[in-house]
Amino acid sequence: MDAGRNARRSRPSRRAGLLSASSLLCIAILVGCAPAPDGGSTTTAVPTDATVGLRQNRDQYAGRSAIIRVENGSDDDLVIVGLELSGSAFDGTTDRDRTSAVPAGQTKDLAVELPPPDCDTATSDLQADIVLHLQDGAVVTIEAVEDPTEVLPRLHGAECTVVGVERIASITGESSVRLEGSGPSTVAVLTITATPTGRPGRLDLVELRSTVLLKPAPDASMPTDASAWPLDRTVDATSGPQSIDVRIVPTRCDPHALAEDKVGTLFPLVVRIDGGPVSVMTLPLPPATATALKDAVRIRCG
Repeated sequence: MDAGRNARRSRPSRRAGLLSASSLLCIAILVGCAPAPDGGSTTTAVPTDATVGLRQNRDQYAGRSAIIRVENGSDDDLVIVGLELSGSAFDGTTDRDRTSAVPAGQTKDLAVELPPPDCDTATSDLQADIVLHLQDGAVVTIEAVEDPTEVLPRLHGAECTVVGVERIASITGESSVRLEGSGPSTVAVLTITATPTGRPGRLDLVELRSTVLLKPAPDASMPTDASAWPLDRTVDATSGPQSIDVRIVPTRCDPHALAEDKVGTLFPLVVRIDGGPVSVMTLPLPPATATALKDAVRIRCG
């Protein structure tokens, strides 16, 4: 949908009231309007020359950050002095109190930290809402901002899977990597540990999937074209801690594989919680482990 849909003007908040101009002035870039006679808020027409949407860059996949993309297609500069992100997808609100100018005819990405997910919200009802505080003191509310790359369902699914998993067990990759062989025969061995919390529930570890950089090392039990490590483990309050070794080799050795990599150590871990459908989360890895895996790629690739 057009990100300007459902835009509303309101009085400036207490913070915005410190600015020089009145929020009752119309924002030509975003809306054309006149203030309500009683000084209250008024609904405005949907503009076509400025849009706001949610995106996430590849290097943000491992964290809880995203970007708010503001496209200013008008002939006037837009100066945003504050931004609030909330909505049904989240359990809380993020405030961004920094000034960002979006010159006429240009696009700017505003980095934000996402609020915690609301795991009681159904995927079909996920929504992100944004409030923009402008330099003239005006406030613009944008409901259900556009999400063309489906950031919300992907993040919501992954994060709520983590919440469910952490109720039953702590899952992580060990902080060190063992190397087998040498030179072009080097294989990295990563140990994954699953430690039950003691709380009720059953966690099935189904498989660990390969990445653009790393894949299963072929051996007698693993074909050369394998794209995942089968795990086939169940963790609950009675199982005790478990360890699983996965043997890893590079997916590719071209010169750009490491230089441009941003997600090569983000392994998708496929799980099933309490007998439900399979879902996917990112295997937690300490930074030192991710570095060690990339070092192993350098050794094997020469």
